[in-house]
Amino acid sequence: MEEPNARPHTASDTAQLRLTSLTPELKCAVFASLPDVTSTKSLALVSSSFYYTFLDAQSLILSQVLQNEIPTDLMHGAFAAYNASRIPVWTKQAVQDFLVEYFGNSVPHKAQKWNLSEALRMSKFHSCVEFFATEFASSALSKNPTTRGSNAAPSFTEVIRIKRTIYRFELYCNLFRKPSYHRMIRGARNCLIQPRPFGATEQREIFFDLFSPWENEQLGCIYDYLVGEITVPFNDVAEHDVDWGELSIPWVDTFGSSEIWYKERYLLVGLDFIFQLSTASTYDDRHRLLKSDQVSGESFLSDAMIPPRLLQHDGVPLEEDSDEEKRTLVSPHFNDDNDSGPTEAWRWAHAECSKDRFYFLEDHRWFRQRGYVMWDLARLLEWEFFALPVQALAAERLPGYSGCLEQQAEMDRLKVSWKKRSRIWGKGGTGWWAPGDESHIQWPRRYQNPQVPSTQKYTMALPKILKAAPKSSG
Repeated sequence: MEEPNARPHTASDTAQLRLTSLTPELKCAVFASLPDVTSTKSLALVSSSFYYTFLDAQSLILSQVLQNEIPTDLMHGAFAAYNASRIPVWTKQAVQDFLVEYFGNSVPHKAQKWNLSEALRMSKFHSCVEFFATEFASSALSKNPTTRGSNAAPSFTEVIRIKRTIYRFELYCNLFRKPSYHRMIRGARNCLIQPRPFGATEQREIFFDLFSPWENEQLGCIYDYLVGEITVPFNDVAEHDVDWGELSIPWVDTFGSSEIWYKERYLLVGLDFIFQLSTASTYDDRHRLLKSDQVSGESFLSDAMIPPRLLQHDGVPLEEDSDEEKRTLVSPHFNDDNDSGPTEAWRWAHAECSKDRFYFLEDHRWFRQRGYVMWDLARLLEWEFFALPVQALAAERLPGYSGCLEQQAEMDRLKVSWKKRSRIWGKGGTGWWAPGDESHIQWPRRYQNPQVPSTQKYTMALPKILKAAPKSSG
């Protein structure tokens, strides 16, 4: 006899009963066909039978699902970026040992025994990579380098190329930024030993020199793009925060001035932080992220990406090299790439450059914004890209006389802002400030009248990285 309150079976109930009655082998096959790890977690929680099936074959299931979610061409770089963040104790030797394996022929991801938390972390980060890859491609293709041509959606190989470079950026961050406290060596009496970071020359020797110059230029494209991604939130805080005004942190973007010094430290926290910062819509959220303790240490990324001068070849155009010299000076590409588009684009842009500057030229910033070394040869030919005058295009993007005057006016406004906020800071004030608006300034309780100078000295709780930072020269 049925219970009076029992509801009739629905189609979904019947389908669930049929699923739970499957054999363990068929349940594993269902798991293995799922597109991502999040779906795997959801299915494991459908019923106890699916849950126990998942536990019995967790590593095999997750390994297959990750292959479904992350293309094979990306798995090596994706796993390397993930594994670099898990080096238990950061030392220079540990990083060098890691890179020996990375640049070798081993495939450690195939031997990885996955659990759900690790796989979810890989999956979540891949979603972050996909977000930035889509945004970068949209930005780079938004303006054609010519007045004609096609802005068709990126091809599969172009997408792989972009995502692979984004993973390499994260790998760099995890290897070369200052390690967190729990990854530092402890000495006598459990005292932390501050590690000495890799300098720019060391980074070139063990990392950048093992990639081709067009692969390093691809990383330069991503670097420039990510600097642009954090510029709006960074400038918002730099222009209004009293503490940052006291520290003379600039927000006028002059490319080469000290604001890049500050921004780079936020980049090196990694893509997850950059995603949070670039999508933060309010000043308070931006301020909270930028004042966090995550940001610290030297990185030398922009310095390391500028190749050292080869004095014995200084001033000799690249196109005049012999084949033997090119093989010596120009490293072959590290990642498999059967399309010659990036190589040809790089050679086109650097044909008249001296051999001491293989990538990351300031004059080529406009080309990198267009992602010129990311595209297939077919797209570049469609654009008639190689018929363009390199030097003329680069010169067009340099600021003219009126642009320099506007920039100087911004610098003057910036210095006035620093001076006014420094006075507020000296009186103990903190918080948001704008010219003519001090209504959001927070004053100490004992400070009754902010217009009267106080003899009391107040110590502001500033992030460690900002305390150590040099003041801008303006």
